Amino acid sequence: MFNYLKLIALSSLLLVGGCAHNIQMTPSIDNLRNNAVKTKSELNVGYYISAEDMARAVTSPGGGGDKVTYFPYKDTEAALNTVLSQIFQKVYAAPALTDSSFMAQKQIAYVFKPQITTTSSSASAFTWPPTDFTVTLFCSAVDASGQEVWKDQVTGQGHSEFSEFKSDFSLTARRAAEDAFKKLQEKIANSSLVLKK
Repeated sequence: MFNYLKLIALSSLLLVGGCAHNIQMTPSIDNLRNNAVKTKSELNVGYYISAEDMARAVTSPGGGGDKVTYFPYKDTEAALNTVLSQIFQKVYAAPALTDSSFMAQKQIAYVFKPQITTTSSSASAFTWPPTDFTVTLFCSAVDASGQEVWKDQVTGQGHSEFSEFKSDFSLTARRAAEDAFKKLQEKIANSSLVLKK
């Protein structure tokens, strides 16, 4: 009887209410750290996320007509930093995409800039957390002269069922982000930025 009442209470919490619910895309940093690379570069790099992107909120579909709201860049900055730290010697948050004095001071070889787009959906008409989430991550890098020297794109997929996300409403988005950043790490680690002599 107690378990039945708990289920009713949880279902009431998850039932659609025609509003946007806040979730986070932040993936497991430990999982990203455990995603080791074969070759680590001795170069220092930076990454640039504009203040506008950091403050950017995105709203996309959830279940049963509800929506979810999150901050793609703010939620995943630590993931980007971790991925780059797995590959390069030191990683810095750059104040601009091209800041020659900052790059010279920190001996930065490249600055990376992410562009993130997302989609979400749900197979459930009764719960609002999305059961499917997609993160498309386009990333480019410029050198000290501001010239683009690398670019690539990956897509991460996340899926979860009610039995999984009932204790973590952000689970599907987190899984998609983790998948995307693991794929990005592989792309960068196997790029000419790291492998060239």
